Amino acid sequence: MRRKTQKRLHRNPGKHSFIAGKLNMRIIAVLVSISLASVFLITGFRTARGKSYSHPSIEQTYRFNSDGSAEVEEIRTFKFNGSFSWANLRRYTTGQYGRYSVEYHGVWDVDTNRKLPFETQSYRHAEEIKWYYQAENTTKRFLIRYRIGSAVQRYADAAQFYWKAIEDTHARIDQIAITVIPPVSSPELFKIFVHSRARPGEIDFASDFSTATVLQNKIPKDSFVELRVLLDPELFQQAAINQSQTYENLLADERRTASAARRAAIRNIAIITGAAVILAALIVAYIWAYLRYGREPRVAYNSSYEREPPRDLPPAVVPAILTQGNINLSQISNAFAAAIMECARLGYLEIHEQEEKGLIFKSTDFTYKITPKGKALLSKQPVERGRNERPLEDFEVRVLKTVIIKAGDGSMATGEDIKEWGKEMKGRKSNFLMFIKPFGTKMRKWFESKYFKLDDPRSEKAKLWFVGGSAVVFTAFLLVFAFGYRHPAFLILGFVVLASFPLSASLSRWTPEAALEEKRWKAYKKFISDFSAMNDAGPELLPLWEKHLVYATALGVADKLLSNLEMVAKEYKRTVPVAAWYVPRAGSAMAVGPGGGYASMESLSSSFSNLANLSSALSTSTSSGGGFSGGGGGGGGGGSSGAG
Repeated sequence: MRRKTQKRLHRNPGKHSFIAGKLNMRIIAVLVSISLASVFLITGFRTARGKSYSHPSIEQTYRFNSDGSAEVEEIRTFKFNGSFSWANLRRYTTGQYGRYSVEYHGVWDVDTNRKLPFETQSYRHAEEIKWYYQAENTTKRFLIRYRIGSAVQRYADAAQFYWKAIEDTHARIDQIAITVIPPVSSPELFKIFVHSRARPGEIDFASDFSTATVLQNKIPKDSFVELRVLLDPELFQQAAINQSQTYENLLADERRTASAARRAAIRNIAIITGAAVILAALIVAYIWAYLRYGREPRVAYNSSYEREPPRDLPPAVVPAILTQGNINLSQISNAFAAAIMECARLGYLEIHEQEEKGLIFKSTDFTYKITPKGKALLSKQPVERGRNERPLEDFEVRVLKTVIIKAGDGSMATGEDIKEWGKEMKGRKSNFLMFIKPFGTKMRKWFESKYFKLDDPRSEKAKLWFVGGSAVVFTAFLLVFAFGYRHPAFLILGFVVLASFPLSASLSRWTPEAALEEKRWKAYKKFISDFSAMNDAGPELLPLWEKHLVYATALGVADKLLSNLEMVAKEYKRTVPVAAWYVPRAGSAMAVGPGGGYASMESLSSSFSNLANLSSALSTSTSSGGGFSGGGGGGGGGGSSGAG
C-alpha cells in the first residue's frame, strides 16, 4: 500500500632515559593501554553496541531521457549485524542549479525478485521512501527504482546533471559503481567530475561514448559522492534551454571546486603535519626535561638494613615524606593509624580489646579510651610528660581530637565508630577523605620546615611546565576536532597527549638529602619485614617492640613485624614486655613467651590493618574526460538513508 502525505522538512546542519632501556616500563604500559583504549573508543564503539549495518556495495544506473528526466535503479547491499525490519532513503529536491522532483516506483528484494511493502513521504524539500522486510545477521540486496524530474539542466552549449549520487548521511560503503547512460551516444561532449572525500577511483567511458562508469572504494560514513556530468545539449531536445549558464561558466565553477579541494587537501596535510610535529616536540620536550631534571641524584648509601628508625620522627610523618610530588592517600591512611598508635604509646590513649559475640561467630573490636593525660591535653591543661618524652605535634593532636570527639563521645570511640565517621559524606567527599588530604600535606610541610626540602624545585617546575603544555596541546586538539577539522587523527592525537600526563610523575626527583632519607627508611622497612635480619639483631630488639610497631604501622608492615617478633621471642625463649596502653580482653595475655599467648598480638595487628584500611571509605569524529576531487556539495539529491 502506498500513501503520500505532506510534511515540513526540518533539516539539521550536517625517570629514566630511553637510552639503555631505563624508562619505567609501567609508564610505557600506561601510555600504550590508554592510547589503545582511545582508539577502541573512537573506532569500535558502534560495533560494541551490538546492532549495526554497512553497505558492501551500492550500484546505481542513471538513464537520461530527452526531456531531461532520469530513470534511476539502485541496488543497495546491506550487511546486517543484528535484527532489522526497515530501511529508508531520503532525497533532497533542491540544488545550486534548480529544483528537482523525485518519484519513487518501489523496492524489490533482488534475490527473490519480490516487491516489498513500502511507503513514501513528502517534505518541503525532500522525498522519502521507507520499505519493510525481515533480516538478522545476514546480507540482503534491495533494488530501488525512482524517477528524477528536471534532472538535467540544458544550456545553449552544454547540458548538466549535478547530483549527489550518494547521500549526505549514510553507513560506511565499501564500493560504489555508478553508470551514466545518455539518451544516445554523446561523442561531442561527455565529461564527468566526481566530488568526494574518499580516495579517487576510476572513470571509464564506452568507446562510442554511449555510457560511462564511475568506480570508487571505501566511502566514509556520512560522506556524500557527487556527480557533475556534462553532455551535448542536443541530446535533450524536449528540455527547455536555460540561458543562465554556459559551458565555460560550468567548467570555471568546476575548476573553482577542484582548486578549493586542492587547497583543503594541502591545508589538511599541513594541519596533520603540524599536529604530528607538536606531538613530536612534546615527546622531545619530555625526554629533554627528564634527562635534565628527572633523573634521581646519586647518593653514597649501600646498607641493606637500618636496625633503628633513621630519624626520630613522629611515625605519622614517615608515609608523607616517602612519595614524590603529590601525597599518596593510601599511605596517609597508614599515617592516620600510626598517629593513633603513637598517642597510645605516649600515654594519651588506651586501647581495649573486646570480644563481640554473634549468633555463630565471635569477632574482636577495639575501644580507644582517652586517659587523664589525654583529657588534659584536649582541655589545654598542663600535661606531665616523661623524661625525654616529646610532646605531640599539632597534627597528632588533631587525630586524637578527631577520634575521641568527632568519631567518639568525648571520652572513647570504638573501631566501628571511627569507620562510620570516616564513611560519612559531606557533599561529594567523605569525612576521612577531607581529613587526610590536608593531613598529609601538613606533615610534609612540617618535615621540610624542620629539616630540608624533599622535592627538587627545578624538577617540580619542569613537571608543571610539561603538564601545562600537554594540557594546552590536548585542549587544542579537541577544539580543532570539535569545531574545525573533524578528522579522527586529532581525537587520537588528543588522547595520546592525555596518556602522556602520567609521564609527568617521572619528572619529580628528590633533593640529594631526600634521596638519602628515602633509601634509609626503605632499608629500615626491609629490616622490620625480614625475620632473618631481626633474628640476627638478637633479643635486644624485643624491649623496643612498641616503638618499632608504630613505625611499622606507618610503613604498612605491622603484621610482618608482629609475626617476626613472635618468632624471635620463640627463638631466644624470651618474653615480649606488656604494653601499658593495651588492655587485652579477659582471659588473653599481651605478653608473648616461648609457650604462646599470641592471640592478642594477632588481633592487635588486625586492628591496625583495619585502621589503615579506612581509605576504603573514600568515595570518591577534450570532448570527454573528468576526474575526482573533494569539495562540491551544490548538486541536487543528497539526503540521508538508514535502517532499523
